[in-house]
Amino acid sequence: MFEKEIEFKNLLTESEHSKIKNDHFPEKKPLQLVNYYIDNSNLDLINNLLMLRIRVQDQKQLMTIKIPDQRHVVYEYSGETDINLAEGVKINERSIPENIREQLIKRNIPVTDFSIQGALTTERFEKESHNGLLVLDKSTYLGETDYELEFEAPDVSTGQAEFTHILNKYGIVRREEIVKSARFYNALKQQKGVY
Repeated sequence: MFEKEIEFKNLLTESEHSKIKNDHFPEKKPLQLVNYYIDNSNLDLINNLLMLRIRVQDQKQLMTIKIPDQRHVVYEYSGETDINLAEGVKINERSIPENIREQLIKRNIPVTDFSIQGALTTERFEKESHNGLLVLDKSTYLGETDYELEFEAPDVSTGQAEFTHILNKYGIVRREEIVKSARFYNALKQQKGVY
């Protein structure tokens, strides 16, 4: 499975998150998502701006690699797998879907030393709008909690205009975009004393 994703992100304060949640998602129950992040001991994937994760959906494990192309555009390659999701568990290369293995090999990243680095749990609210998908997340990982607004759009210019409109409406300051996997790995590197 292959997908092109165009999205805009902004970290939020807890109160900004609450305001948007109350306005757009009153009474709605959040989705619970758990990302199990995968890398090798040298963290070659995240150091090459790649992200490999497993997300459990409908009792199935979906492994996805995200490959950034240009600002706000990410290519995703996914496939089903079935592995032990405990932290530290080594991943057999035969458990990595073929299309993901191809992307790693193309980038000269060995597929022999991967393991589960840890998990990030997200409470997610989603809402279709006329211009895309509004996503509100609260994520917990490695003793951290953060809040994020995302907007997925059909194209960059539509997404930029709509996202700017939402931020302005709530008086939210535009903050540097740091994806969940990067935030997870920044916390992991701090815990391990690796910079």
